Amino acid sequence: MSVLLLGPRSDPQLAAVERALETRGVDTCVWDADDWPGAGALTYHQGDQTRLTVDGMPADGVHTTYLRNFALNPRLSEYRDDLEDHPFALLNQLREYQATLESMLYSLAARGVRMVNPLETQDLHTRKPWQLERLDAAGVPVPETLTTTDPEAVRSFADRLGAIVYKPVSGGGHAAVLTPDDLDADRLSLLANSPVQFQEYVDGEDIRVFVVDGEVVAAARIVSDELDYRTADHDVERIPLSALEPEISEAAVTATDCLGLAFSGIDVIDTDGGCTVLEANPSPMFAAFDEKAGTDVAGALADHLATPAETEPAAA
Repeated sequence: MSVLLLGPRSDPQLAAVERALETRGVDTCVWDADDWPGAGALTYHQGDQTRLTVDGMPADGVHTTYLRNFALNPRLSEYRDDLEDHPFALLNQLREYQATLESMLYSLAARGVRMVNPLETQDLHTRKPWQLERLDAAGVPVPETLTTTDPEAVRSFADRLGAIVYKPVSGGGHAAVLTPDDLDADRLSLLANSPVQFQEYVDGEDIRVFVVDGEVVAAARIVSDELDYRTADHDVERIPLSALEPEISEAAVTATDCLGLAFSGIDVIDTDGGCTVLEANPSPMFAAFDEKAGTDVAGALADHLATPAETEPAAA
C-alpha cells in the first residue's frame, strides 16, 4: 500500500512531504501537476474494472492521498500567454482537466482511499464568507465581516466600526486598510464590478497554527510591520507548543474539526484579550515555516499520511 501525492512536483510542500515519507520507508507515488496540461497522459476507464492512470502510473494500492493542489488556475504565470491569446480555450481546457481529476478522486474516495483533505473542502479558503459563518457557529472567535457590492453598506459598516480592513472574497490578493479615499463615491462605485470583503481591524500578533489529525503540531509567530506580511520580507519565529496560549490551540483545533479537515493552517491574531481566527486553509503552505522557524509540519503530516485510516469505503 502506498501514499499518493497529487500536486506539482516543483511545489516545496509536496517535495517536503515526499522526502519525509521516504525517510519513513513509505512507498509513494506522485501525480505531477506540472505535467498538466501537456505531457502527463490522463486516463479514467470504466469497463469490467475501472482503471485510473496518470502518465501510465496506476492508482491501485493507494490507501491515502495528499491533495496539495491541481495547479489548474488560469491566473498562474505558466498560463499567462494562453490566457491573453486564447482565454476561452484555456478556461475550457482547464475545466476539462478539473472535471476528470475530480472524478478520479471521488472514485478513489468511494473505494475507501482517505483524502487529506477531502475534495469537497479544497475550496473552503475561496469561500471566505461561508467559512467564517461555519467557524462562528462552532464558537470560534472571528472578526465581524461584511461582504458586499453595496456602497451604503460599506459606509455604515465603517462608521460603526472605525478601523476596517478589506480583501478579496476568494483570495489571490492582499489585505489593505480602508482609508477615507476608499469611501469616495467613485471608488465605491467599483463594487458593482465585484464583491469585496470588509472586516473589523483586529490589532495583535500574526500567528500561523498547523493542525494534523485533531492536534496542534506546530505554531509560529510572523514578525512583520505590514498589515499583510506577504507584501514584504518578514521573519518567522517558532512558538513552542508548551508556550502556545490554550485558547489559540482550542480555536485552531475547533476550526479544523468543524470544517471537516484532517490538516489545516489556521491564521490567528493573538490579542491582549484572547484571539481571533481569520481563516483556515485546507492546503496550507508550510515549507517556509519548517525552514525558517524550525517547525516540522512535513514530518507530522507524513506520519498521518503513512498510517492507513480504519474507515469503511464511502458509498459509490
